Amino acid sequence: MPADRPGFSGTALRIAWRELWASPAKFIFVVVAVAAGVGSLTGVRGFSESFRAMLLAKARTLMAADLTVTGFGSPTADQLAALEKLEARGIRVTRVTHMLTMGSSSGHSDPVMMSVKAVDPTVYPFYGTVKMASGRSLSALLRDDTVAAGEDVLIRTRTKVGDTLRIGGEDFRIAGIVVSEPDRMTVSGSMSFGLRVIITRGGLDRTGLIVPGSRSTERFLFRLPAQGITIEQARQEAKKIFPDAASVVDYRETNPTVTRGLDNATTFLSIVSLIALIVGALGVAMAMNAHLQQHMDGIAVMKSIGARSSQVMRIYAFETAILGLAGAVLGITGGYGVERIFPHLIGRYFKLHVDLMFGWGTVVQGLAIGLLTTMLFTVPPLLRIRRVRPSAILRRNMIEGRARWWRRWLQSGAALGVSFLILVGMGAIAAWLSRSPMVGLFFLIALVAGLVSLSAVAWLLLRLLRWLQRRASLRLPGPVRHGIANLYRPGNQAQTVLVALGVGVMFISSVYLVQHSVVTRMMQNMPVGMPNVFLIDIQPSQQPGVEKVLRSLPGMGTSFEIVPVSQVRLKAVNGKSIEGLNLQGFNRRFLRSYGVTSAASLPPGTTVLKGVWWKDGSTEPLIAVEEQAASVLKLLPGALLDFDAFGRDIRVRVAAVYRIERFRMGGITEFSFTPATLAGLPVIEYGGVHVKEENIGRLERALYNTFPTITVVSVAEALSVVQEVVDQVALVMRFLSAFAILAGVIILASSVAGTRFRRIREVVILKTLGGTRRRIASVFTVEFLIVGLVAGFMGGLLANGFANIMLSQRFEVKNLTFHPWVVLVAMIATALVADVTGWLASFRILGQKPLEVLREE
Repeated sequence: MPADRPGFSGTALRIAWRELWASPAKFIFVVVAVAAGVGSLTGVRGFSESFRAMLLAKARTLMAADLTVTGFGSPTADQLAALEKLEARGIRVTRVTHMLTMGSSSGHSDPVMMSVKAVDPTVYPFYGTVKMASGRSLSALLRDDTVAAGEDVLIRTRTKVGDTLRIGGEDFRIAGIVVSEPDRMTVSGSMSFGLRVIITRGGLDRTGLIVPGSRSTERFLFRLPAQGITIEQARQEAKKIFPDAASVVDYRETNPTVTRGLDNATTFLSIVSLIALIVGALGVAMAMNAHLQQHMDGIAVMKSIGARSSQVMRIYAFETAILGLAGAVLGITGGYGVERIFPHLIGRYFKLHVDLMFGWGTVVQGLAIGLLTTMLFTVPPLLRIRRVRPSAILRRNMIEGRARWWRRWLQSGAALGVSFLILVGMGAIAAWLSRSPMVGLFFLIALVAGLVSLSAVAWLLLRLLRWLQRRASLRLPGPVRHGIANLYRPGNQAQTVLVALGVGVMFISSVYLVQHSVVTRMMQNMPVGMPNVFLIDIQPSQQPGVEKVLRSLPGMGTSFEIVPVSQVRLKAVNGKSIEGLNLQGFNRRFLRSYGVTSAASLPPGTTVLKGVWWKDGSTEPLIAVEEQAASVLKLLPGALLDFDAFGRDIRVRVAAVYRIERFRMGGITEFSFTPATLAGLPVIEYGGVHVKEENIGRLERALYNTFPTITVVSVAEALSVVQEVVDQVALVMRFLSAFAILAGVIILASSVAGTRFRRIREVVILKTLGGTRRRIASVFTVEFLIVGLVAGFMGGLLANGFANIMLSQRFEVKNLTFHPWVVLVAMIATALVADVTGWLASFRILGQKPLEVLREE
């Protein structure tokens, strides 16, 4: 096999193919392990591309318009006049209002929170249709005294079509059940969740819910004529009319909120899928290592007749590439199935038909990432070929002396270099998937920390088991003793199996713990006396009556707070226009109108960090700024701020920068003025009260019966919405994390299959010495159960730590706890899975005849 022989790559490929084809069963497990990771990855990214294509293809339908302007608060008279001028130019405009309020039915006295959507049914929607259960059109059913309601409204209020709903103190007949709305997904803000009812604009006027300063989301839908004005011209006109709008979106682009959420979710889920692929790649490395161990004689022979290490490595590199390619192709096929499952996982929130497609970009990504990952993880076993000497075939039964320290150091250095290459490669893949070098770096750090932790725990537990076996060898039952010893069988690679299974268990357990804890711990960590019921849209004239109702309830006392809120818009900071501050992201909220409050003196629970709070009765135009807003706007005491409030110019001086030490209703705003400064402006008041949970229903009924336009939101109801979202996200996470478990299980099966010949010899020897099939089976069972128990223990233990880190860093939850029952459940479940997997991979071994095997020796 000369070194310079031309066409050797073709020969190497043929040799590789023959070796793989000679024992395909040995590699089927690793192919499936790679396929699990590639399938989850391509499924996630394939669905993302299909969803994005749907957003672009159905943009007009999803927006119900050519152009949409979204803002908060009612439009001014000048803005309405400007819209009329646009209509005179052939542009059709309709207004859609979203707001939360309370509603009830005659058959169900307890009020419930509803999301009201007011439209003009004669023109809404411009594109698409509102589907009704009866099949009739919305315009045919909706009148000023009727509503179209979602089915959940009928369930909660115990009503049916034809019954009466009471909204804002006015009665409305339920005319039909809404199945779907074209623009449901594109609504911004918090008004898009909850029980859904659609009313006419005349019906909204009847309720009296809209007054100056009311909290509502306003959307203006535009339909352009075929000729006369371009979409870009219309967009610029809309921006001039609504300079402080939250968003101006046309059909040429997807909704920025939805797209941003889709991109973030795709990146996160892709990284989770990459973990599953890494586990599968570990399986390929294990299988290739065992394969090389079995072919050491053949490698030595090839070297003895002139083959170079690079040529032999090329053969096994081709084998690895074939396995990785086969796994990637199988995974891409399976990814289409994963892609079809996703619409069902998120169907609760996105009731849209997504035409699934498998783009070439997704296929190429799956192939490239699957092949690259498997090749990277197989580099360490391939490099060992360089240390195989031709004399090994003649001296394979001799015990070799220990290598010199410097040789061991050089070999360790090469191993460390290869490990560094693998980790950098994984970080680069993560950066490629996320399109962010920073995400790739964070993934790399997390991967190193996770693998080192899992490997260390696995190493420690295996050494502990060996120590236990040596110290209590005579006291342990025979099957247990032999089962523990099997963990150190040559080629068993128990530590790698434990790491692979532990990764999957850690992910699934972490997702469950975060999901279980996020709402529960939010409730547990609430300060004593914190408001647990919030009152929205209280008109100033209603305040005395609201306070009277609250004081009349048992146990209420004075534990409530009502604060006034006015809408203003910041124009300049120290004489510099707010547009010139180059605000980005969430900080752009300062560019539009938002709510501010006033306080005569320092409110309770407020700490002044800089400056001095004004005295009660001060008439000077002063303002106090919350510390985060002050940091963004770079404000210090003495700074001057210019505001526009309903056409009135207000200039104030910053008197203090403050911090809210505990939750209070005043904390819903970031600016607090002296009362004299905001005098005469339209005001809506918000309230917060703390009542015993059993009295919340009584409070809702009392306020609704007296003030039906006030919205009452209990923390329990708000947290139920949070819990629904958390559960839905956790469902998707558990689904993808299961692929990591699957890959770990397949690696276990691969490890069992890789030691099949050694297991056969052990079975034969034990049978020859008088061992029964039952006793031998118990030895294997103990081995598989120990692997599962240890992997479950590792995964559950690390999941507790990881979940606590997530809860403390992301959710700011204190009083973190350890959940031993999660570790116990993980151990039992993983042990059962490992035992079943181990037996599925090795049950035929027990049927081997001793005489048949011994004759082959």
